[in-house]
Formats: sequence, structure tokens, C-alpha cells
Amino acid sequence: MTQVLLKFLAILLVTIPAFGSQVFLPEVTGPHAVGLRNLELIDHDRVDPYSPSGAPRDLMVTLFYPTSNASSAHLPLAPQFSPAVASKVDDLLSLTPGTASTLTTRAHLNAPLTSDISALPVVIFSHGFGLTRGLYSALLQDLSSWGWIVVVVDHPYDAAIVEYPDGRIVEAQNWSWPLDPPAREVALETRVADLLFVLVRLGGVQDTLTGQFIEELYDKQQRAEVTNEHDTSMPILNVSRCVALGHSFGGATAVQILANSSAVVAAADLDGFLYGPVIEQGTEKPVLVLGFPEHFATDDPTTAPGWPALYGWKRDFTVAGTVHESYTDYSAFADIWADQGIAAGSVPGARMVQIQKTYVDAFFRKFLLDVGDNGFLSSNSSEFPEVLLRRNGS
Repeated sequence: MTQVLLKFLAILLVTIPAFGSQVFLPEVTGPHAVGLRNLELIDHDRVDPYSPSGAPRDLMVTLFYPTSNASSAHLPLAPQFSPAVASKVDDLLSLTPGTASTLTTRAHLNAPLTSDISALPVVIFSHGFGLTRGLYSALLQDLSSWGWIVVVVDHPYDAAIVEYPDGRIVEAQNWSWPLDPPAREVALETRVADLLFVLVRLGGVQDTLTGQFIEELYDKQQRAEVTNEHDTSMPILNVSRCVALGHSFGGATAVQILANSSAVVAAADLDGFLYGPVIEQGTEKPVLVLGFPEHFATDDPTTAPGWPALYGWKRDFTVAGTVHESYTDYSAFADIWADQGIAAGSVPGARMVQIQKTYVDAFFRKFLLDVGDNGFLSSNSSEFPEVLLRRNGS
């Protein structure tokens, strides 16, 4: 019988920085306060292809979700990173040890879930290769303040580091990018399976998985058993129709999942080349691309271009002054520690959050909620002169 372990991680293992030592991400801009919970999800029916011991695939997931100001105001704001991850971020950015541990989100730790949680729209997010789920908190908490539940998944062994509730740590393998094609396909397949498992686990989407390798992982009986094993303390999310978002290789993951789940109706790709079966088979589902001007996101010059495989509605916007890392929290960090030489382009962190939130939110509302996009997706906008429409279709 399928056994799936769900553990709430209240980040009790994290020492919340004392008042006065906290460094805050940009304020959220939406009407809702934001809550944050961390979960451990173990897929006992899938062997982790990268685990030296053949252990089951073990995922850490963060939920950002709207909550009420009244019920959350007394709760602490969540640290951005657990201790080992903060130390790794110090290394990645050449910061003084202990610096990243002061970073604090605008989300209240373990805030109460609203009574209508199962009615709220869901975004599932995939991080860039070699990065970690916490490095996108500024954007994702802001999306949540506008009414979205954002499910953020770490991909062990390609994430820079994953820290578990019991103190275990999994660091990235010694990868060399660009990956050779066979390794790239395994990595993409594994990531897509991660996202689909999380959707099954949190939402019970029994009949929405397609694609041969996915069907081999989750046959119908297994999916039904998973659906019936939800922890009653975690309400089932509404993922019967949801959307996917990702950065870099996570953008490729978000677009690929369009072909592997009928529940995922649209994908936004933050500066990511496209790979995998979706390039060969194509997709008619809508895709939004945001990237830096010198980079034709979707089209890796070493392989088949991804843009022609997008048969449906598609838009490719560039943001002047950005680099690949601008689509992470590096932009916010560069503002916080201006003297540290963090390479994140010239667009300030709060402005990057505003740009990404505006375009991603408009896109997802258009195709998931059937709400108008206020013209942002049809042409250039005087409100965002640094954002230019480069390519479009359908």
C-alpha cells in the first residue's frame, strides 16, 4: 500500500533572529497578509535516481498562502532560510558567514489557513538548477498577497542544498552545466515527477496525469490511495486547475508539466531554455516568457529551439537591465547589501518583484480565472517602459 509521509516543519529548528538583527525582504503589495508553512513530502513509491542508498524521493516544500491580518499579526515573520541553507547562500554570494541567516520574509510562520483555502488558485513553482526554493521568496510571497497559494518545491541533488526537519542535509551533486542531453532529460523527468507528486499529495488530482514515464510512476490505484491519505490538519488544495511557474531549468520544468498534467493549464517561464518531450510534441497551452534581452529564453542554441513548439497563446517579454540572476532574490539582496558586489543587473529588487508579479499575475488570471489582463500582455506598457514585447503568437 502506498505510504506517503507528510510532516509539517514549523521551522522550529530555525532560531528566529532577535529583533533588530533581522533584514527584511521587500514589503508585499497585495491586500492579504501572507502565511508560510514548510512541509516534508516523501514518495515511498519512487526511488530517488540520485540517492546513493536508493532511498525514496524526499521533498521539501514551502507554502505561501493568503491569511488574515487579524489572525497572523501576532505571529513571527518567517526566516527566509533554515540554518544550513543560509550558510550555503553565504557561500554562493561570498557573504560574511551568518549574513543570510538574518534574512526575513514578510510571511507569518504557520499563520492560520483561511476557511476558503480549498477555493484559492494554486501556483506550483520550480527553482533554477543549482539554486534552492528559498531564493524566490520576494516574488512568491508577493504573489500570495494577491490571493494565490504558491507551492514551492525543492529538487534534491540538483538544488544547491536541501535541509530536512531532522537535520539531514542533501547537497547538489557535482554537476557541470550545461548538462549532457541524457543527464538533462533524467533531471527534467525527475523534476516533473516531483511536481506531479506534490500535486497528487496536496490536491488529489487522480485523473490528470499523462505521459508514459508519469503513468509508470503513478498508476490509478496508487493515486487513489495517495488521495485518501491526506493529513486532516492540512486541507486539500484546489489543484483540479492550476498553473506552473519556474526560473531557468525550473522554467523548462513548468512548461514540460503542461504536457504531463491536464490540471496545469498555463506556465510562466522566467528566463529558461526549454527541453524535453514538450519540444518534440509541442503544446497548445498558453506560455508566458520573461527574460533578459541578450538571452532568447526558450531557445538553447545547442538543441532544438523551444519557441516553435509552443503552438498556442504565447508571449516573450524582455526586461532591460536584467541578467539571468535578476529573476531570483539576488536583486533584493543587491539592494540590501549594495557593497557586496552581488551580480543581479541594474533593476532594483522591489521593481523586479513588481514587474514579475504584474506580468505573471495578469497571465495566470487571464488563463486560470478568466480575468482581463489590463493590456499588459498585448503590447508594451508605459507603466513598465523597461519591459518590451519581443515575440508573440496566437
